[in-house]
Amino acid sequence: MLSVTMQMMKKNMRMLIPAGIAILIGTAFITATLLFTNALNISLVDRTTGQYGQSNYAVSLDDATLRSDGEVPSLAGAEAKRIGEIDGVESARLDVNTNIMLTGGDTHASGYGILGAEDGRTLPVEASQGRLPSSMTDDEIAIPAKTADQLNAHVGDTVTVRSTYADSPVDVTARIVGLTTDPHNVYGYYGGGSVLSPALMTKLLSDPSYDDLHGYGAFLYVDPADASTVAGKVKAQLPEHYQLMTREQLNERAIRQLSDSGGDVTKQFLLAFGVLAMVVAALVIANTFQVLVAQRRKTLALLRTIGATKRQLYVSVLEEAGMLGFVASALGVGAGIGLMAVAAQTTRHLDNGLGTLTLDVTWQSVVYPIVFGIVVTVLASVGSARAATNVTPLEAMRPIELSENRRSRKGRAVFGLLLLAGGIAAMVASIPMAAQSSDSASQMALLLAVLGCGLVFIGLALTAIFWMPKLMKAAGSFVALFGPSAKLANANIQKNPRRISATGTALLIGVTLISTLATGAAAAKATMNEALDTRYSVDIVVTGDDLAQSDTRKAAAEQGIAASLEAPTAMAVFTDGNGNKVSTQVIGIPDVASLQRVFNMKLDNPVPTLGDGDVILPDANIQTGKSFGIKDGSVEMTGYTVPEGSSGDGEPDGDVIYGEPVTLHAEQYDFHRVSQGAEAVAFVNRALFENGTFTQTGDIAMFKVKIEQGQSLSNVVEAIQKDYAGSPTAVFTGPVAERSQWESMVNMMLMLLVALLAVAVVIAVIGVANTLSLSVIERTRESATLRAIGMTKGQLKRSLAIEAMLISVVTSIVGMVVGTLFGWLGIYIVMSSIAKVAFVVDWGTYGIILAVAVLCALLASVFPARRAVKTPPVEALAEA
Repeated sequence: MLSVTMQMMKKNMRMLIPAGIAILIGTAFITATLLFTNALNISLVDRTTGQYGQSNYAVSLDDATLRSDGEVPSLAGAEAKRIGEIDGVESARLDVNTNIMLTGGDTHASGYGILGAEDGRTLPVEASQGRLPSSMTDDEIAIPAKTADQLNAHVGDTVTVRSTYADSPVDVTARIVGLTTDPHNVYGYYGGGSVLSPALMTKLLSDPSYDDLHGYGAFLYVDPADASTVAGKVKAQLPEHYQLMTREQLNERAIRQLSDSGGDVTKQFLLAFGVLAMVVAALVIANTFQVLVAQRRKTLALLRTIGATKRQLYVSVLEEAGMLGFVASALGVGAGIGLMAVAAQTTRHLDNGLGTLTLDVTWQSVVYPIVFGIVVTVLASVGSARAATNVTPLEAMRPIELSENRRSRKGRAVFGLLLLAGGIAAMVASIPMAAQSSDSASQMALLLAVLGCGLVFIGLALTAIFWMPKLMKAAGSFVALFGPSAKLANANIQKNPRRISATGTALLIGVTLISTLATGAAAAKATMNEALDTRYSVDIVVTGDDLAQSDTRKAAAEQGIAASLEAPTAMAVFTDGNGNKVSTQVIGIPDVASLQRVFNMKLDNPVPTLGDGDVILPDANIQTGKSFGIKDGSVEMTGYTVPEGSSGDGEPDGDVIYGEPVTLHAEQYDFHRVSQGAEAVAFVNRALFENGTFTQTGDIAMFKVKIEQGQSLSNVVEAIQKDYAGSPTAVFTGPVAERSQWESMVNMMLMLLVALLAVAVVIAVIGVANTLSLSVIERTRESATLRAIGMTKGQLKRSLAIEAMLISVVTSIVGMVVGTLFGWLGIYIVMSSIAKVAFVVDWGTYGIILAVAVLCALLASVFPARRAVKTPPVEALAEA
């Protein structure tokens, strides 16, 4: 029977090719996913273990301390020095690091600094030029080559270094003694690592001496010949909670921590899309085998006549599916390995912050996709195999098409309707639950919404055989008015509703998911934009300790900036009518008119004057929303400053220095926050800063944005950020700045997800082409008859193109409608508790989806159309 199966496969090879391509794409995706996660794990492990340099031992916190929630004890420099003095320990480096700001002239660069050592073997970076610093007395630094280019600095130059981690940041001038490279990409996120001499690190962290530095471990290089003896001596010197680990133990712990912290999340996320692609492929495979069995009715009947059992026919179809699945999956695995090899080679020449991807072909990345591909193919053919066993010799004499029995159709309809009803009920129930404030209710609402959407979609797929042909018929009736080709396409679609619905369902999966994501992203951006607009009263705000006026002038001149206002700021406190002390940011402005140009605030008419004794305040606390309840229209406001190095953080309850209180007449208006931090914003006349009533502690620049044609929010924000490159303390806030970050993040995620879902859509398009090809094969004599009575090749080709377009466009529209509803529900569940949800439609994306659907339909019809017109009418009519 196996030889018979092989002969039938050989005869129908052209029909199996599209199904094989669908399997190939799905398994290639899964293989590439497994290989990518292998490469990602290798890269992360290399980065994690690369921080050890060439160290073969490390002093590290023991596992019990790492797992505890208590205070983590540190390792002092004196203790590390004592360990380094043990005979056999050739080098010891205390693990101390800090974020740093480097300044050379008027240029600034941020970076990451690590403590140097006398022996560079324990360092994770190497010197590409000059040397690595190790001096206990001189302030030396080695910086990454990129940072040197940014600062226009060279070996021998000096730079100003500041630790941004220090409680009391100090500026220290250090000499550049070398340039560093990061071979294991340990500090790729920071653009490389800078090495600081012990003397420099001690000053930056404000410690009295090296002995007083504190880290959380040390890296050692021990002479391998004396390792066993030296290890015992080192352990005897270790403080409590610390242990000595070998390089191998460190590597194992790093790998274990990566796994425990969710290292497999990426793999699971990507594999979900691979499985989705295979589900779509299964629909294409099921279609193919359905037609194959229908075409082989006479052959199957003859086999039954000469003694073949039902079981043999059943196994024959499954064997054919298994062989197709194996060959296509093996080719898919090869394609996946090839794609990953190209990606690995490409990353060798790219600076992506991730490091070079390594091609690591494991047995799992080869066997799992092949097994999965075979299983999916065989399962997709089970229905056709069962249909093959129902063929009788007498029935085979009639060339009728296989169809579902009435009982099967009724069961599918009932089950599908139950799923639809259950899904709709879950979706409706999740809506009021999302409005509740508790986290548990929000989580339950999200679970119910996801469950409901899933049930509705499965219900739609199960009942597609009932409603999809009717939609196709309605659309086809309209299209049939536009000539004989359109009329023929409409008639052909109605001939096999089961196959059309299966093909449409395959495309429906991809389009629905893409539409859900597009709608969710568009609604999320619109909702967040509205929330940000109600949260801020100024489009872009830049604050800092000492903003350069020249930078503000450059920013004000940028395209897209309609108005700007620069002002001094101070911190103050006043007591509201409820007896609460309110932390306030005081901003000195020249007049109200200049404020109105940049501020989204409605003022009384006539506009109030802002004299030396006036202040403009919001109606309520910006953070809590509670009304201040100011009595008699006046407030007593006291300015204060926070001494450098104080424990105070800008709130009026730390080690602050208060000024003299001043009573001001308060005008209150409904406006929102200007910048982060304070509970209120107070606008006063700038003269109060000039006469010393308020002590200036910072600067603020406010900008009104008016986007011009061809611009985007991100363009404006990036331009202003570049303008303030000379102000290292500049902080950007405001709705435009946050919106730019939010939209960039959403757009990046959307591009990634749509790219992944595109794999399923490509397979679905192959399914459309497969359906047309099978239709052409079945209608060979019909097409020949049409040609014989006068239909031209062009008309026949157009009929197949219209048929493909009807399937693609109708399915895409249904997918977009369903996806829009899913997207709206999802965004309401997620964001209704934080803002008023904006229900929008991403018409641009939907236009692209329809355009792609039409294009793909035309492409899918090319080869079937060529086949349909290739056979001469006389020859086709002569075929049995």
